[in-house]
Amino acid sequence: MNMIQLSKHIFKCEFKIEGPIKIPINIWFIKDRDDVYIIDTGVEELVHAQIKAAKEIGIPKAIFLTHGHSDHIQGAAKWLEQFNIPIYAHHYELKYINGIVPYPNNKTIEDTGVANFVQPLTAQTFANLPIQYYLTPGHSPGHVVYHHEIDNILLAGDLFITSKEDLLPPIRNFSVDMNENIDSGAIIDEIKPRLISSSHGQDLLYNEDLYKKYVFCYRDEKIH
Repeated sequence: MNMIQLSKHIFKCEFKIEGPIKIPINIWFIKDRDDVYIIDTGVEELVHAQIKAAKEIGIPKAIFLTHGHSDHIQGAAKWLEQFNIPIYAHHYELKYINGIVPYPNNKTIEDTGVANFVQPLTAQTFANLPIQYYLTPGHSPGHVVYHHEIDNILLAGDLFITSKEDLLPPIRNFSVDMNENIDSGAIIDEIKPRLISSSHGQDLLYNEDLYKKYVFCYRDEKIH
């Protein structure tokens, strides 16, 4: 694991899952005074290193999920073995996280390990926090991104895969509606974050041409 401080309050933990293809997985810590908020948890085998790193900068207080896919939520149950902290996701995700139905593009129900434990995000959840969430459906019905307003950094989850120069779409086979996902990406031109950090990519400085190029290259009315 490699922990990088992106800004005064945000730390990114970089991991790579070994296999035929090395898959990067990023999760984030948000430090707010002595408290630490975890954005996504990756897979179970990553949690021991996450916990050790989080405790070095503060006291874990809550987990916020971008969505319920296994590479984002699977480690959550492991966190709960050591910390009695709440977990939050958008209410559109809860029926998938709770194992009631599979995601629309998948026949298999997710075994998240935290069924019926995850709470819905509300405005009150963030009343005293320096972050806000934005619903960005497409990759999954309740996918959200988190914006740290003071540091002006967008934690984008799977809304994009990012290189150092460009926005790329998430993997199509794991996405419910690619066109909807691409349309959701317009949030970056609304927020205008200084930096975009994604779950499976490199950190990308925002500029006003990024999204225009992304739409031109990837949006197609025939994509489903």
